[in-house]
Amino acid sequence: MPLDLRQRLSEFSYGYGVTREVQTCLETVGLRTVPFLPSLIHEAEIGCDVHFGKPGIPLLLQFKLGHELKQYRRSDLSKPAPKLNRPFWRFEVDTSEEDGQYDLLLKAEQGGAEVYYIAPRFADWDDYAAAFQDTEVLERSLLMKPSEIDRKLRAEAEPDGLHKIVYDKARVYVCSEPRRVDETRAEQFATSLRTKLQGREEPISHSIRRVFENFGARRDIRRESREQPKPSEGQSLSSFQTESIGRTAEQIFRERRQRLDSIRRRSKTENDAIFSAVGVETWAAGSQLIAVTVD
Repeated sequence: MPLDLRQRLSEFSYGYGVTREVQTCLETVGLRTVPFLPSLIHEAEIGCDVHFGKPGIPLLLQFKLGHELKQYRRSDLSKPAPKLNRPFWRFEVDTSEEDGQYDLLLKAEQGGAEVYYIAPRFADWDDYAAAFQDTEVLERSLLMKPSEIDRKLRAEAEPDGLHKIVYDKARVYVCSEPRRVDETRAEQFATSLRTKLQGREEPISHSIRRVFENFGARRDIRRESREQPKPSEGQSLSSFQTESIGRTAEQIFRERRQRLDSIRRRSKTENDAIFSAVGVETWAAGSQLIAVTVD
């Protein structure tokens, strides 16, 4: 009997197979990759093997283990079910958590990073082992940008909150009410990134710093107003309210700067410090940072 993937595989174990293949496919199109490793911040003197003066782009990979479903259950029977073929899978994304995982990823993408949710299109250990051996983990995975989720929710006047991402081998939807969203196919991934870097002159050090600074931006969290009904399709977002919860912006800014100052004291260069600061913050959120430069 096949073992449930969650019983034998963590998101980062799955992520190891993905990261290995991402590095390989990017290197085949002439790009150089340097992944951030948490061990960097524990070294007496941090020195990152990144060519900061070369054109490049920060790449963030957020790994998710989709749960395989036998059938799609609707909490609201008046809403249509997404068109899915078996097998299909589901994971959840909380778009309303300020400075949470999704918020951090979306702000990194808005700051110029390439960012992807990556989830397997298989559900048991034997499938993963076979995909790993055949170097097909990336090919058999969903790749989707956080901005695609944001774009669809905004276009449909949906509030932020806990949303389900459901997908089969060909399609992906964001729910509660199913909205089909675009994904990036594995065969397009490397060439798309290589095309973005063609003719690019900005050094990756500037890109990484911009991502770090964009972490401090405040994103509007669209929450459904208690005084107003949920807007119908095509209605404006004027009946939604935005609010800030949790730690204040000043507290988060201070903590981020204190962490950077601590890393600076152990870093060989300012660029090393910024790269490590971005890496440790995204790692804490469950994401793998990779510096991608023109070789």
